[in-house]
Amino acid sequence: MQEAAAKIMPRVDRQFIGKVHSEVHAGTGVCLVTCEFDLASYQPELFVELGVAMPESIARSVPKRQAEFLAGRYAAALALQHLAPVRHQDVQVGIGEKRNPLWPTGVVGSISHVDGMAVCAVSHTADKDYLGIDVEVVMSTRVCREVARIVSTRQERELLCGLGLSERVALTLIFSAKESLFKALYPSVRDYFGFEVAEVTELHLEEQTLVLTLTERFAAGHKLPQDYQCQFTQGEHWIQSVTCGKFHGRANLKAVP
Repeated sequence: MQEAAAKIMPRVDRQFIGKVHSEVHAGTGVCLVTCEFDLASYQPELFVELGVAMPESIARSVPKRQAEFLAGRYAAALALQHLAPVRHQDVQVGIGEKRNPLWPTGVVGSISHVDGMAVCAVSHTADKDYLGIDVEVVMSTRVCREVARIVSTRQERELLCGLGLSERVALTLIFSAKESLFKALYPSVRDYFGFEVAEVTELHLEEQTLVLTLTERFAAGHKLPQDYQCQFTQGEHWIQSVTCGKFHGRANLKAVP
């Protein structure tokens, strides 16, 4: 996939897997695959039909978790096939001890799923040191009241709402951006940091970008840069965030194997 134009991929299973969309993400240059899936149509046999291995931990999970895993790994398999010609057995994405995806050598990637949609973003490690993607349904007013002080600061809410975003969209964007940052940095730091570790310090609505700034203590403790750019997309009922880049000047900082 060298062209920047998006295209629709063919369907493989018209009951469980719906529309599949593949593109080179305009803001980041990563390969992005989105697929719709129907939870009500899920059957365990679909793992074999779609060519996705089922780990033991997933086999012990509830059907909803199995369906989400299958859709996410199916999207990942399609995304990986765009990085280079690969054999079928080379596109399996395993699961780590902390439920983190295990990518093939030379690949950095991230998976997210919500409400019947799975998304995957991948890139070569030569191009990106870190990559995280997250998609969220826009929060209800009730959920906003419950999580506002957990996921954000007053300054963040004032910044985003002051630029014209509703409280629901602002909080969902903050949540999604911080989730994408966590997914991007976890392979390098192996630290389950919370929402308070990062703050949205800039928002550029026209460019659909924002800047997340780590606390000085956390950044210094893990030898990380403080600022990260996040590219976001807003749909009718959802928000998607992608955080990716290079650790410039820090060639020794690589993902922990």
